Amino acid sequence: MNKQNNNLIETYVPQNEIIFSPIGGVGQIGMNFYLYGTQGKWVIVDLGITFGNAEETPGIDIILPNPEFVKKNKKNLLGIVITHAHEDHIGAVGHLWPQLQCPVFATPFASAVLRRKLKELKIKPKFLKTIGLDSNFKLGPFAIDVISTTHSIPEPNALGINTKFGSILHTGDWKIDPKPLVGKNFNQEKMKSFGKKGVLAIVSDSTNSNVEGHSGSEEKLRESLIKIIKKTSNRIAITSFSSNLARLETFAHIAKESGRVAALCGRSLWTMYKAAMDTGYLKNIKPFLDEREIMIYPKDQVLLICTGSQGEPRAALSRIASDNHQNIFLEANDTVIFSSKVIPGNERAITKVQNELKEKNINVVTESDEFVHVSGHPHVEELKKMYNWIKPEIVIPVHGEYHMLKSNVEIARKCGVKKGLILKNGLLLKVAPGEPKVLGSIASGRLMLDGKRIIPINEEAIKNRKKMLYNGTILISLLMNKTNKLISKPVISSKGFFNNENIKIYEKNLLSNINPFIKELGNKNFIDDLLKEKIKSFTHRFFRKALDMKPVVQIHIIKT
Repeated sequence: MNKQNNNLIETYVPQNEIIFSPIGGVGQIGMNFYLYGTQGKWVIVDLGITFGNAEETPGIDIILPNPEFVKKNKKNLLGIVITHAHEDHIGAVGHLWPQLQCPVFATPFASAVLRRKLKELKIKPKFLKTIGLDSNFKLGPFAIDVISTTHSIPEPNALGINTKFGSILHTGDWKIDPKPLVGKNFNQEKMKSFGKKGVLAIVSDSTNSNVEGHSGSEEKLRESLIKIIKKTSNRIAITSFSSNLARLETFAHIAKESGRVAALCGRSLWTMYKAAMDTGYLKNIKPFLDEREIMIYPKDQVLLICTGSQGEPRAALSRIASDNHQNIFLEANDTVIFSSKVIPGNERAITKVQNELKEKNINVVTESDEFVHVSGHPHVEELKKMYNWIKPEIVIPVHGEYHMLKSNVEIARKCGVKKGLILKNGLLLKVAPGEPKVLGSIASGRLMLDGKRIIPINEEAIKNRKKMLYNGTILISLLMNKTNKLISKPVISSKGFFNNENIKIYEKNLLSNINPFIKELGNKNFIDDLLKEKIKSFTHRFFRKALDMKPVVQIHIIKT
């Protein structure tokens, strides 16, 4: 879709039409937040987070989507429907629900995970409604078919969203796994049946749309991992996505097959494991040990299952790699297996952890070395199958960067889909009746979680944090009397500089120039502000010439 109307819409009541808007989840992987409207009512599908990183958002761990449009229109909001329990689909529910105050619908496993998250936030889950797998239910003018698919977590669901003006399939995250090991099989019959009714549009997962072939099965991966671990000596740490219960069951099975004892290292692993137990999954495996119990076992009997597959700095594996974990350590000739893919944007963080491990002569195994991972998202052949089953008139690709969205549209067109609409977050699309049309833009963008407060991401603050990170900080305090004379020598402190000699030279230069600066300004009005600007300019010139750096400069003038 080339022509996109950027007119900002604050409130909107959908009429006799189908409206769709991706508030988050397009042009990125993460922060999924989709809005559907018809006949005066709105329904949200998924409400997820994304994670900050030291490169782009220093000091920010969790980033939330902006719910401003939905807040202003919440009197017509019928509820939030969750497709599955991954953080990028449910992670913002607890944080944003107090602003939205609506029912939340989820299948049993996602409900169990949400209950634990809400408990941590001290929110009573009275609004949480558990729906059955492969069930059908009504929300006002929407009739919703829940269709079981397969993914890297139990109970992933596609949603058949039926309205008076046509039906849309929202795929959620999915793949076609003939042997998912944990949870139900892909309900191909219900999916095909939905397609036979006639489908106006498909909102389609794009993550692996540029990867040929098939995503592979958890069953085949289990066979490979058993072989790898049986031939590996000393301690083994293995990391994957915490929510991948099939992989967690595989790790327990491997421990049994190889004579090892498995321990979970990381809070999110325990959260998912307990939610699985609450909903009847993982009942037939030996209970995992706590990380505080595992290190007494001989090296060849240890299997550490760790959080941190994406290089998250606070996760267990990152802390182990940097020797900062209070209970776990690894030594030379131990092995770490990354049973995961690299999510775009996390490359540097993952490489940092892997390098720290390699520096200690710890063996690192990734999917480029051995068969240690299968994806939870559809490759090209699976996407083709879906389009042939559903035969939609329109494809709206989501959950992916632009090149992934574009590849998804190309695959759909080769399968006979007439229209492909690549949107941006925040665009409000009239899907039907008539030709699809962008009506304008609604509030989107990102919020950050600062402790317990949700605040807009201040781009200027982020810019300053980056400057401090890469260029250091100079703090200067001046004590002056009412006639603008220095009472004592300026106090200068610095952070983030490696060479103290440069700071000493700077201090000497500033001291020899400070009185001439004051004299030059005389008794002009606003002398404080003018003096600050002069010192900042002097400081920037000095460090640009000496170190090719532009530090953040803070100046405090105290008058007595």
